[in-house]
Amino acid sequence: MEQYSTLILIALMVVAFYFLILRPQKKRQQAIQQTMNSLQPGTRVLLGSGLFGTIVAIGDKQAVVEVSPGVELTVVKQAIARIVTDADEDTTLFDEGDDYDELDRVDEVPTPETVVPDNERKLS
Repeated sequence: MEQYSTLILIALMVVAFYFLILRPQKKRQQAIQQTMNSLQPGTRVLLGSGLFGTIVAIGDKQAVVEVSPGVELTVVKQAIARIVTDADEDTTLFDEGDDYDELDRVDEVPTPETVVPDNERKLS
C-alpha cells in the first residue's frame, strides 16, 4: 500500500505542475500568436525597445514600422511587444492639433562654463 501512495503523490505532483506551469504558459503563447496574426497595416504597436509606431507593411517574419513621419524601421515580428491601447500613450504631452514644427523652441543655447580638469586645479 505504501508503494501506491508514493506513486499517487508523484502523479499528483505531475498534474499540479501541468496546471500551474505548462497550461498557463501555453495560453500565453497562444495569445501572443493570435496578436501577431491580427497585425495589419495601420495598427499602432509598441516595440520591445519602447518605441511606438504604426505598421506600414507586414510579412511572415518582419514588419515595417513608421515611428515618425517619414522614418520607417524594419523589425522582426518578435520585436513587437503589443498593440497600443489608450492607456499606453501619454496624450498630455502633445494635443492632436499641435504641429510639431510650431512648438516653442529655445532660441539661444547657453554656452558651457570653462571646465578645468581635476588634475590641473591647485589646492590652497
